[in-house]
Amino acid sequence: MPKLPTIAIAMGDPAGIGPEIIVKTLAADCWHKRCRPFIIGDISVISAAAAMLGAPLRCRPIEDLSAARFERGTIDILNPRGFQLGALPPPAPHPLLGEAAKRYLELAYQLAQRGAVDGVVMAPMNKEAFRAAGYTYADELQFLGALTGSREPFILGAAGPVWAVAVTEHIPLSAVCGCIKRGRVRRYIEQLQAVLLKLGCRQPRLAVAALNPHAGEGGLFGREEIDEIAPAIADARRQGIDAAGPVPADIVFKQALDGAFDGVVCMYHDQMNIARKLQARGAIATLWMGLPVIGATTAHGTAFDIAGKGIAEPGSLKAALRHAIALAR
Repeated sequence: MPKLPTIAIAMGDPAGIGPEIIVKTLAADCWHKRCRPFIIGDISVISAAAAMLGAPLRCRPIEDLSAARFERGTIDILNPRGFQLGALPPPAPHPLLGEAAKRYLELAYQLAQRGAVDGVVMAPMNKEAFRAAGYTYADELQFLGALTGSREPFILGAAGPVWAVAVTEHIPLSAVCGCIKRGRVRRYIEQLQAVLLKLGCRQPRLAVAALNPHAGEGGLFGREEIDEIAPAIADARRQGIDAAGPVPADIVFKQALDGAFDGVVCMYHDQMNIARKLQARGAIATLWMGLPVIGATTAHGTAFDIAGKGIAEPGSLKAALRHAIALAR
């Protein structure tokens, strides 16, 4: 039997819905037949979430990963050394919560760099709280790239059977056009191709979305399609990649979800994520690629407004865990 992958589940923002969706996920499914999961977070917060939900789970603190037992019905919980959460602030952006989420994620990737874990799943963290804690990174991925020395980490989005990447992510919309360059678009086509091959798709069919309305209408609404995107597609096709486009953005995901494509290369954040988040929440997740191990998180935020009420749906976290297990192998 192959060794099961060890998956670190970072608790995310302690005051968000992360703790309860982690508990719901680990209580509802027999993940221990598919991986060796453990939590990096605060045992009092996880214990409180389990008690609120009436989950039949035993919370077991460990001081080192070597002490984890990975037993069904038990959650091994590792807290970062030298950090104590203390009294939990109300569910809203707060420096302590941002610091906690950062510490949990940081420890997960420190373990990954030592080869101790094969994949990381993170419950949602709040970017405003992260900034309030004194960190200037645009997002978690930029922080992880700096932490691990990874040169080109990127986000991979799952939307049911369709996978997607965005050539630009967390930047102002006004800056997007200047980043749509032939070489950059080609790299994202190549990256999506490589991931789909790893996932077992033998001949990936990729669509490359246009930037401008109607794919630029022959240059009438912009020249990015003519000058940058189409040449990048031609480069990819010369490498043997089945890439089509530029496909108008208002139709590309419909075509993909109808079965015409396995993956979509988008030009900017919302072009990818609006389409993804219209899909069933249980089928979507966000993956971090180009790091020492696969990282995966939910396609939603901390949902402070419903935190602690026990009504948060764990579907996206379950999807993240499924994908992390698949790519870890």
